[in-house]
Amino acid sequence: MAEKQYQVLARKWRPQQFDDVVGQDHITRTLRNAIASGRIHHAFLFIGSRGIGKTTTARILAKALNCLSYETPTVTPCGTCENCRSISEGSNIDVIEIDGASNNGVDDVRDIRDHIRMVPTSGRYKIYIIDEVHQLSSGAFNALLKTLEEPPSHAIFILATTEAHKIPATIISRCQRYDFRRVPARQLMGLLRKVLDQEGRHASDEALYAIARAAEGGVRDAESILDELITYCEGEIACQDVFDVLGLVDWHLLHNLCDAILDKDVGRMLVIVEEVVAAGKDLSQFVQEILRYFRNLLVSKTVQDADLIHLPEEELEEVRGRARRFTLTGLIRLVEQFAELTSGFDSQIAQRIALEALLIRISKAGVEISVDTVLEKILTLEQGGTVAPPISAQEERPSKPPDPPRAGPANRARAAPAGPARIVSDTPRAAANPESSLYYPTVNPEDARTVMQDPGVAELLEAFKGRIADIRRSTATTGNVESK
Repeated sequence: MAEKQYQVLARKWRPQQFDDVVGQDHITRTLRNAIASGRIHHAFLFIGSRGIGKTTTARILAKALNCLSYETPTVTPCGTCENCRSISEGSNIDVIEIDGASNNGVDDVRDIRDHIRMVPTSGRYKIYIIDEVHQLSSGAFNALLKTLEEPPSHAIFILATTEAHKIPATIISRCQRYDFRRVPARQLMGLLRKVLDQEGRHASDEALYAIARAAEGGVRDAESILDELITYCEGEIACQDVFDVLGLVDWHLLHNLCDAILDKDVGRMLVIVEEVVAAGKDLSQFVQEILRYFRNLLVSKTVQDADLIHLPEEELEEVRGRARRFTLTGLIRLVEQFAELTSGFDSQIAQRIALEALLIRISKAGVEISVDTVLEKILTLEQGGTVAPPISAQEERPSKPPDPPRAGPANRARAAPAGPARIVSDTPRAAANPESSLYYPTVNPEDARTVMQDPGVAELLEAFKGRIADIRRSTATTGNVESK
């Protein structure tokens, strides 16, 4: 007796009903309502990235329209009649699935036009599912236009693509467009947990999150990764197993890198890069992980909504704790720098050198960080605050605070600077944020308002609106703005 052939999880647990489709409620609801009301369009265009349910939804729609257990189209196909089973297996003669990549010529489209007039054999509709439709040639698209606009009443087209921008507007205008979304990590984790329960296996929440993160919203990718891990692990699937199989970077390594950036410890940063290279990790993927990590810190710093971060509770607390040690402008700058590094990083020959150079530049960017923080504090002064530009904690603190200048109008007029103004503190540099490396002296509100009216300060604010690189270029022509 022949042994039963193994079936991969992505096919074994493929959704068979609209309710089984994960993360596409906006599409399944519309299709159910269309079937229930009899408003069935003759052409559908399914758009979305790979492995998120386009072809699966097309097959479910085909079963709903041709299910033999009901006299009319139904939103809940039985899955057991001859039509439902043959459509699921891809062998139904009235549901023709075409690969647009290999059948992309004019002759292929003419063949469709020749056969579309024939009435369906066993179902109500003759359904053409054209996958990767963007790969059709220009001539093939032109040959399809008339048929797509006025097909026979028994014919329905379902076009699926991952690259909507390659499809002519004349084709799009003849179809009902459905945009499929990447599935959120929490929904992917729920789906994987359900599959594991059916398979009699177990995995930790951290492991499931790591799989969902690696799949980047793709259901098929997530199930394929889980399939590989079930084979790799003999018992429960742990987070470290996911890191080992996929070559991902351990979260503890990212935490250590973040701490080194906070401490401006160049040696630790370079050691971490060495560990990643020695372990055979992909540096491009590592940079993507760093960018995602600091994005989570930035979101945590800005809002308190945990649903925007999608991290296990323990990791979420770690992220929140480190986010509090950064200034908002500092995190924005880090995200911008790593995002800029990812652009074209795959094509760089010396990836390691580029990453190390950026980390060293970050650790030595005292002036740049000071400029960002100065902007933040000056904007606070504009709103009537009582803080002034930051002074580096490494400067020697004065043993005695300087005598504050008199606040009279005459004194202020004589003391007005010719260039960009510098705010002078009238109190000692006493209070320092314990979580920051910067001291913020206080300023008399009346003096602050006077300073903000100075043309030099206005010029300084205008220069600070751009990026640090822009500031350097502008100060090269208008005079250096020193961070003091």
